[in-house]
Amino acid sequence: MQTIKATVVMEIPEDKVIIDRIEYEQLKYDSDSGTWWTTADITDRYHHKMDWFKEKIFYIPKYKKILSDENGGPVHYSNNENGRHWSFEPNGFKQFMANYFPEINRG
Repeated sequence: MQTIKATVVMEIPEDKVIIDRIEYEQLKYDSDSGTWWTTADITDRYHHKMDWFKEKIFYIPKYKKILSDENGGPVHYSNNENGRHWSFEPNGFKQFMANYFPEINRG
C-alpha cells in the first residue's frame, strides 16, 4: 500500500481566529461573568415564556430553594407581581438548567 502525504495551505482572513473548542467554551462562559440577565434574556436564550418558567421552575418549592439568592442561588426573585425586578446570575442559572432541565421537562 502506498502512502501519500499532502500539505494544505489555508488563508485565514485577518478578522478571523482559530481557537481550541475548550478555549471557545471558556470564552463563552466568561462573557457572562459579572453580568445579570433579565427576564427577556432568559426567555430569549431558553425559548420559553416567563409564565412557563414560573409554572415549571421558579414557583416549585424544590427549585426555588436551590435558585433563590436568599439561599445563595442564582435568581433574585421579584417582589413585583409582573416580575419586572427578576435578575439571574447567568453562569449559575445555566448550570442549574443543565443539571435539572431533563427532570423539569419530564415533570
